[in-house]
Amino acid sequence: MNRYVFAQAVKITAPVFFGYIAIGIGFGVLFTNAGYPWWLAVAACVVMYTGSGQYFIVGQLAGGAPLAEILLVQFLLSIRHIFYGLALISKYRNAGARKPYLIFAVTDETFALVHGIAVPPRVDAVSFYTIISLLDQLYWCLGCLIGAVSYTVLERCGLGRCLDGVDFALTSLFIVLLIEQLASSKDMLPCIAGAAASVAAVALYKAGILASSNIIWASICTGLGVMLLARGPSFFAREKAVLRNADGNESQ
Repeated sequence: MNRYVFAQAVKITAPVFFGYIAIGIGFGVLFTNAGYPWWLAVAACVVMYTGSGQYFIVGQLAGGAPLAEILLVQFLLSIRHIFYGLALISKYRNAGARKPYLIFAVTDETFALVHGIAVPPRVDAVSFYTIISLLDQLYWCLGCLIGAVSYTVLERCGLGRCLDGVDFALTSLFIVLLIEQLASSKDMLPCIAGAAASVAAVALYKAGILASSNIIWASICTGLGVMLLARGPSFFAREKAVLRNADGNESQ
């Protein structure tokens, strides 16, 4: 591996390192606090690299949610990756054997880096994107390892109660993400759509129309439906224009 390329990738992913270490520690603690061994938390980060989806599945597993519900909620939580994939088609087009991993490793932060950075001169773009994706997942796994091992050690020393209430980390995470999203984009529509969908689902539950186990996926489906109707046509039109421009540049 070219040392210069690796150094540039480390420099670019440094902000993700600090964020993923902190959030990864929270997941490791939350996962082991739910009664699972520390090594399973790390394994989950290797095979299920979904960020917020990993946080969410802890509560589902602890609550004994059926497999169909887990898969549906995880799909709905990650459905935004469809749009990420559309935006990265031109960048990953010639990735070859590395394409499956690049697709698997797309997270919000990795997408932001890959989509927004300029590849250094005389550097293979696909190799650069691969290193960035690998580093980001390594940061996440490292954070989870630290959190899971730390909680395990504290539990064996009889200090597990010091971490009571850590399950609120998931709620805190989504609140912080919401605040940051509103501060950066100034776009209130997703927030309003999600809040309205959640209130409507709870109201249907209170009225006896919707079961309590269906509140989450009903809220997600409704919110996504509103966003697709409101923003879908303009988004797809913009991405088609980007792809046409990319094809035109390659043919020249």
